[in-house]
Amino acid sequence: MSKKDYAFREEIEKLGLSEVERLLVELRDDMRGNHDKIDACLHRRKYLLRDIFENTPENVEGLRRMALLIRERVAMLHAKGNELCEQMYEVWGKGENTPFTDFYVELVLRICFNDEDSVLRLGDDASGSDYVAMAEILSDFYDERYFPGNLMSSSEMHYGGEREAFAFFDCDGKVDDWGEQCFFGEIPESQWRTFPIVYEFHILLDDTHYALQDIIRINDVWSEAKVVWQHIAR
Repeated sequence: MSKKDYAFREEIEKLGLSEVERLLVELRDDMRGNHDKIDACLHRRKYLLRDIFENTPENVEGLRRMALLIRERVAMLHAKGNELCEQMYEVWGKGENTPFTDFYVELVLRICFNDEDSVLRLGDDASGSDYVAMAEILSDFYDERYFPGNLMSSSEMHYGGEREAFAFFDCDGKVDDWGEQCFFGEIPESQWRTFPIVYEFHILLDDTHYALQDIIRINDVWSEAKVVWQHIAR
């Protein structure tokens, strides 16, 4: 990290939520050029919101809703991905793949922003956050900088390789127990332990800049399954 970047990070540690969000709006026009600054601001924003998340029945139910939705979408993608793989095996077995020499199936799952309806209209939580504007910035941040799926982007090569099915990631013999207390602040373990926390929901909670307040307001989740045929000319 350069001295300039370090100095910027030190400065935003002094800012409150509204100041950080105003800065994000200013930086967003150059998402790539300002990536590191936006990254630092989003990190600071998530930290500030984490400390004021309220353990209300409505908020807890909002997190449970998203945990269930992500699990459902992942299962749907796995089923379609495995179906596509079987179809490709059949094509390859019949020799109908000429002149292509390889293929892979890609599954993508991401939080997206299309318009204001992509954010659920919940009651005022007194945080002062502009959740609609921040949802758009968060969506642009991941779509610009990283692969299209900020929760899942997986490819399976099959030509000449071992056949493997798409499946949930295992966590000590379980597929929906990726939860940790630090994700949920003051929510009692007896409550968050009832969430089906698959690996992709774990990613949303831990590895993205979406705060819990953002997560309970998510209304649009993009799912995509596709086959890519490959050929290298020599």
